[in-house]
Order: sequence, then structure tokens, then C-alpha cells
Amino acid sequence: MESREPRRRARRLAAMQPVSWARLYRRVGISWLLAAVVGLAGCAPGTPIAIPGTGPLVTVQTRGGMCPAGGMCDETVTLEQDGRVHSSAKPPNDLGRVSVEGMTALKAAIQAADYTALKSKPFTGECPVNFDGQELIFTFAAPGGNQRIATCEVEVDWGDPLFVAVATALGEWIALPLM
Repeated sequence: MESREPRRRARRLAAMQPVSWARLYRRVGISWLLAAVVGLAGCAPGTPIAIPGTGPLVTVQTRGGMCPAGGMCDETVTLEQDGRVHSSAKPPNDLGRVSVEGMTALKAAIQAADYTALKSKPFTGECPVNFDGQELIFTFAAPGGNQRIATCEVEVDWGDPLFVAVATALGEWIALPLM
């Protein structure tokens, strides 16, 4: 009796991919965030103030940690007003583009954010930079001027709509803590 080899598949199956929290945030978060921001925008008194149209919309600087080459792992990811994302690394440094929906949600969240409340709780722990961890420094082009929030200076509420919008828009390029 002759045994037959199984037929060879025409194409190879892809390897299992890790779960991407950015995709989850993007799928679920954008629609929720848009609804929340639109709802909050209706509650704000007066006319909304436009976000400045020049310069980056958001920069996220990652500071500290040790890279395989033995040096510090400092990097800045910049989101421009037109949705382009690039890094401070040597060229080519273009990373991609944020979707129109992601940009709309992020701009609305930046405009609606209460920066005084976001900065009101000081960080009291030990900065992760002290033990090869990383600090994140966010700079937002807010209506009243640039707003800086550093994770070693302020206790960040990762569930705040502003940081949910950042995770949804930039989670593919930067690692943010989960809520």
C-alpha cells in the first residue's frame, strides 16, 4: 500500500501576532471618544477657541531607560497638524499618518481638556528613569498655549479622554500604560 503525502498549501499561514492595544483603542475608543467630546462640547459656555494651526499638535518625548547599545533611550514622536507622525531619530523618520477620525477626536480632546485639573495631582513615586525605566513628556498645542505634562511630575490619569485620544491616535508608535 502506497502512502500519499499531504498536498502542499499554495500560501503560508501568518504567524500569530501579539494583541495590539492600539488597535483595540482605535476600534472602540474613537467612536466613544467622539461621542463624549461632542457631548461635552455642547456643555461648554461661549464659543470654542481654535487650536493653534502652526507647529506640532502633540509631541511625546520618551526619556530614560537603557538601549541595547548601552546609551539612554531618548526619543520624541511628533504629530503634526496635518496628521503626519515622525520621530526625532535619524532620517528616514516618517512613521505614518493618523486617521481623520483620530485627528478629529484628538483635537477635540485637546480643546476640551482641563489642564489645571490634569496637572493638579503631583507625582509622588520614584521616577522610573532612576531604575532604567522611562518618563513620558507630553506637549499639547492647546488653545491657551502649549501645555506640558510629564509623568515624573504629574500623576497622569490614563483614563482621561485626552490620554485615551492620544493612545488611540499614537498608540501604534508609542507605548502608553494601560488604565
